Amino acid sequence: MDWDQMHIEWTDDAPVYLQLSNYFSSRISSGELREGDALPTETSLCKKLGISRSTVRQAFQMLEDEGVIARKKRVGTRVCKPKLKRNINNLYNFTTEMVGLGLAPSSKVISFTTVHPPAKIAETLRLSSGETAFRIERLRMGDGEPLLVETAYIPTRICPTLHKEQLNDSLYATIRECSGSSPQEAVEVYEAVTLSKRDADLLHMRAGEAAFRVQRISKNTAGEIFEYCVELARGDRNKFQIILKNSGIQYSRVL
Repeated sequence: MDWDQMHIEWTDDAPVYLQLSNYFSSRISSGELREGDALPTETSLCKKLGISRSTVRQAFQMLEDEGVIARKKRVGTRVCKPKLKRNINNLYNFTTEMVGLGLAPSSKVISFTTVHPPAKIAETLRLSSGETAFRIERLRMGDGEPLLVETAYIPTRICPTLHKEQLNDSLYATIRECSGSSPQEAVEVYEAVTLSKRDADLLHMRAGEAAFRVQRISKNTAGEIFEYCVELARGDRNKFQIILKNSGIQYSRVL
């Protein structure tokens, strides 16, 4: 791309770093700059525009916070895939959300077993002694790209006829058809973690890279806790949005 047209409007009220950030942001939005394209170096921008390195870094930081560029040593600054913004103001459904984002949802079943869950999970699901649950581990994808690893426990009494072939579709829709009850509410806890080698391999990442760990406990319209689920979502492809109001979402910080 020809960078000769770049310039700074010194009489503009907008700060220089914001002008620079907006310049690149508009070209990424228009498609002039595509995924993998390199941006000019900090040194070249300083020399061309007569601005300080801290100004350039502030502009790049804004773009990085927006999830449209990535800065890496020995690679430079490049346009990256935009992060998927998950709105967490409503009950979560992966299939519905991917469709809403314009992506084709798909799942790969890693394992599907009937188990006696660990004591803590059994207690959370309110299982009586000896009751079992389906343990379902799936790789969830958008347009074929791995986005999260999901491990869910569903009491077998909720959906006793559930079988592996149904897990390529929406699990919630399958449970609704099987049990007659729909998801009603859920409590989620978010935690920053690093990926193990096994999970990193599944997500096409490197061990030790950042991820979100999301623990979800879901209740259906019959008042039953029907799901205990843990998701590991790629830190480089996901961001979460929550809107706080005086009489809206209940929000608490868990430490």
